[in-house]
Amino acid sequence: MSKIVLCETKEAMFPYRIEELGQSFQSYEELCYLLDHDMIYFLITGFDQSIRSYLKKELGIVLKSEDPVSQIKEIINYHNYFTPEEKIQFQQRLRTTYLYSVVKKQKLMADLYLRHHMYLSAMRLYQSLTQVRIQLKPGEQLQVFYNLGLCQSRMFCFQDAKESFYKALEIKEQKEIQEAYFMVSYLQGDQQMFLRDGERISFSREQLMIIYDNIKQREEEIKQEDEFIKLQKINYHRKKADDMMAHKLTKAILEKWKDEYKKEII
Repeated sequence: MSKIVLCETKEAMFPYRIEELGQSFQSYEELCYLLDHDMIYFLITGFDQSIRSYLKKELGIVLKSEDPVSQIKEIINYHNYFTPEEKIQFQQRLRTTYLYSVVKKQKLMADLYLRHHMYLSAMRLYQSLTQVRIQLKPGEQLQVFYNLGLCQSRMFCFQDAKESFYKALEIKEQKEIQEAYFMVSYLQGDQQMFLRDGERISFSREQLMIIYDNIKQREEEIKQEDEFIKLQKINYHRKKADDMMAHKLTKAILEKWKDEYKKEII
């Protein structure tokens, strides 16, 4: 069970929003929570004049250092959000992260953006990482391609997403990557293409027909659920990246992705 932290310090009249993360904080405790969960962001970007002015004026925190590591230490030592043991663990994690290579830090930053559904920002970083992937371990390379595919699929670039998943599968075959690969292929709306895609990763025609029918059945089941009745009334179509019309897509998945995508581009 997670601990409950009461707000014991001054709370600002209005929150400070970090647009790059889509996150806000209004108290010292909330800032420490962000530091704990999103350390890599603050370690890379530091605290610019805007956030420093807010901290000083609204929360009474004056940062003396210009170095991100020292700034983070100043904040965690400002009050007692962290216990003494937690402070030691936090600073050890901070030191370890600081010593990572530039490429490793870039991957952590991309993972952070993905976790916050900031797909455009995450995709750009993952794309640049594919150019220097030799500097990453095989498992990390797999994650880069898989996560890149997730970003692309949520931006409706299904053909690009499929290629990214394929490259991840070339590194190592994993069930969740195969499922993602088949899902974006199915969403493209062409059964023959689905079969060719499956054969490309060594599935038999018989296996592929079973997979295709299972996905189609699940799509029909989703459409019958009460929570998606209103979505069935929407005649929602889209064009693929190559401008070919696709079939009516699985509403449950696409409506969620569309809402998340809109949050970032608005």
